[in-house]
Amino acid sequence: MSMRIPVTILSGYLGAGKTTIINRVLTGGHGLRIGVLVNDFGPVNIDAGLIAAEGEDLVELSNGCVCCSIGDDLGAAMSALAARPNPPDRLLLEASGVAEPARIAMSAGYWPGFELDAIVVAADVETIEARARDKYVGRLVRNQLAAAELIVLTKSDLVRPERKTEVMGWLRLQHPEARIVAAADGHVPLEILLGETGSAASRIMAGPANPHFATAVWYPQGPVDTARLAERMAVLPTWVHRVKGFVQDAASGANMLVQVSGPRCVMVPADDQVNHCLVMIGTGPRRDLEQLCTELDGCLA
Repeated sequence: MSMRIPVTILSGYLGAGKTTIINRVLTGGHGLRIGVLVNDFGPVNIDAGLIAAEGEDLVELSNGCVCCSIGDDLGAAMSALAARPNPPDRLLLEASGVAEPARIAMSAGYWPGFELDAIVVAADVETIEARARDKYVGRLVRNQLAAAELIVLTKSDLVRPERKTEVMGWLRLQHPEARIVAAADGHVPLEILLGETGSAASRIMAGPANPHFATAVWYPQGPVDTARLAERMAVLPTWVHRVKGFVQDAASGANMLVQVSGPRCVMVPADDQVNHCLVMIGTGPRRDLEQLCTELDGCLA
């Protein structure tokens, strides 16, 4: 069975910092083959030394990434990416600043050959509360936040720490089910943004430690009761931002891809050749993540 390409939708109101996040992804030395769909090439500032080939609506990078303009037809752009000789392993889709990500997810997240991985919304720490109260755009901004499984609080390095804490508290009151992370200058760890697992994620996690994030890995010692696992995933602490990996379903014997982002847990059939493990990423202490992994042993069949 061929795996579908996971799609992460990056939304957020105008000026929230979406393009800065994308620039970090495109120019990062992560070794991942990522496709990025943007509304406009103009703001994307790709290091000229990374560009391997360039066309009217496509930039191919030497690090394996490819950046395309959405143009007038999102589906056509997605199909063109999937049809490439080396299609991306993952797709990051930048939504327009005035778009509702839930609507985009209904089409892009289920386009043939693709599957929805997560909806990520960028929120400007300096303006998000005022935008959400604005009589003209407030409803749109609130709808964007309501759709988020992960909220990235951008420009957090530009305000006092107390102010950042205040805004994060406000966001938690508005959206208690969403995960919230603060990002300075568009730096969001890829394992949080894209939920990457496997050898590529291991390389990321083995690199320079990010003081704000911790990771732990659960290696199930046998088949898993997936219904019990889904129940456990539904009550994870809010400081656990991502869980992703593979398990063997005890009932069917099939390998299953497990993806948890915010309150949503999705399990779909996977290839036969996979490593059974779940990568857990969060902002709590590593020992607490390891304890959660130990508790997952209760999901073994």
